[in-house]
Amino acid sequence: MGVRFFDLDRPVTLFSPEHLAFLALAALFSAVVIGWGGRLGQKGKQRLLVALWAVFTVIELTKYVQFVFCPEEFDIRTGLPFHLCSISLFTYPLAVFTRSETFRNFIYAVNMPGAFFALVTPDIGNSTALSFYFVHLMVAHTFIALIPLYMVVCGLFRPRPAVLPKVAAMLAVTMLPALLLNRILGSNYYFVNGPVKGTLTQTFADCFGENAYLLPMLALLAAVWALLYAPFITGNAD
Repeated sequence: MGVRFFDLDRPVTLFSPEHLAFLALAALFSAVVIGWGGRLGQKGKQRLLVALWAVFTVIELTKYVQFVFCPEEFDIRTGLPFHLCSISLFTYPLAVFTRSETFRNFIYAVNMPGAFFALVTPDIGNSTALSFYFVHLMVAHTFIALIPLYMVVCGLFRPRPAVLPKVAAMLAVTMLPALLLNRILGSNYYFVNGPVKGTLTQTFADCFGENAYLLPMLALLAAVWALLYAPFITGNAD
C-alpha cells in the first residue's frame, strides 16, 4: 500500500504536508481578508475588524465549551487562559473597542509574533490533522496574528516605538498570574518553567541548555520588535 501525501489518521508532525497545508490556508485567508479590508471605507474597515474579533472570540471560546462536554480533556495545568496567546481573549477587545495605543501596540508587538511562531512551530502533541485540538490551534492563532496585521495594513492603527516600554511593562504584569499558577500547580504557562517539544523553546533549549533557553527567547523578542517597528521609527502616530 502506497504512502499517502496527506495522512489524516496519523499524528501531525512539524512541517509535514498537513501542517504546511494549514499554514498555506492561513496565509491565503489572511491575504484575502486584508485585501478585502483595504478596499473598504473607514467605517467598513472598523466593522470588519469587529467581525474578525467576534469570530476569533467564538473560536477561542469553543475550546472551553469542548472542556465542558469532554471534561477528561481538561487539565488545569494547561487549559486555563493564561498562556501568551490565550490572553488574547482579554487584550483583543481592549485593543479593538477602547482604541488604546498601549493595548494596540501590545497585540501587535506581543500577541501577533507569539501567534506567528505558534503557527510555525506549534505544540502539536499527538494530534491528527482533523482533530479538534490541532484545527482549533491553527485557526485561533491565525486570527490572533491576522487581527493586528489587518489593523496596521488597513490603516486602523500605526505602531509607535515610544510605546514599547509600556508594552514591556504590560507583558510583565500579564505574566504575574501565570508565574503564580506555575508555582501552585506545577504548570508551564507562558512556557517559563521549561521548554515544550516541537516549539522554539525546545530549539533554544537544545542549543543553549534547558536552564538558559529564556535568554535567547528574550533576544529573539527584541529582534522581532526591531523588525516590526523599523518601518515606523520616523513619523508620528495617526
